[in-house]
Amino acid sequence: MVAVGQFGDTFEHQNFLLDTGAAPSIINARLVKQLGLKTRASTLSAAGKVVPTQTAIVPEVELGPVRADFLPVQVHDLSRLEHELGIPLAGLIGLDVLSKASFRLDYENEKIEFGDLPHKGIPVPFDARTSLAVVTVTFGSRPARMLVDTGSDRILLFGGNFEAIGWPELRNFSPLGTSLADQEMRVGEFFPSDIVLAGQHFRKDKAYFLQGSKDSAFDGLLGVRALGFRVVSYDQTTRTLYLQK
Repeated sequence: MVAVGQFGDTFEHQNFLLDTGAAPSIINARLVKQLGLKTRASTLSAAGKVVPTQTAIVPEVELGPVRADFLPVQVHDLSRLEHELGIPLAGLIGLDVLSKASFRLDYENEKIEFGDLPHKGIPVPFDARTSLAVVTVTFGSRPARMLVDTGSDRILLFGGNFEAIGWPELRNFSPLGTSLADQEMRVGEFFPSDIVLAGQHFRKDKAYFLQGSKDSAFDGLLGVRALGFRVVSYDQTTRTLYLQK
């Protein structure tokens, strides 16, 4: 989902990818120079891999009625992602910004709404400290803590988190590149017989297992479209994200 917003007070009509898996939000390195922002060395976690990057403070961010001042962001070259999407991108906006208001992401109608809205579907708690929403999903008999990720269209498990127990019947290993982690990683396919989320059963022909990747905060990425969710909404009062089919 892409929406129009603004970084700083000198540029208009900038494209932002709305990504609940981005924490903190990310600014395109190209804009850092245009805005004259100071940066410092840092790291970025992408698909369970830690890559070097930089951080900066953006004096102002606007997206619809949402405004954030002096926002800490990570700096990354988004040219590869821009090429994949075919549009220029100012950055990725995560829940550190979006959670400042109640909202509703409607994938069928391709729009985001803000304000006092009805919320339906599977509830997922939002952690304001980390700006992430993590939910437990069971694959067969194996539970996994999955990051609710609107920036992904697949189910991806981090192999490093399961080294002690392994994972059966992995097939078709191939290299995987991501737009934020410029490293070659090996991904295997697995075929879950049953996926259970909040007591509801889902079928998915194929999911992915990324060898060597590890993250202490969660075990993988749950692309909301991968399980057929059409709407993602957030209630600011209760700090709860909702997934609706």
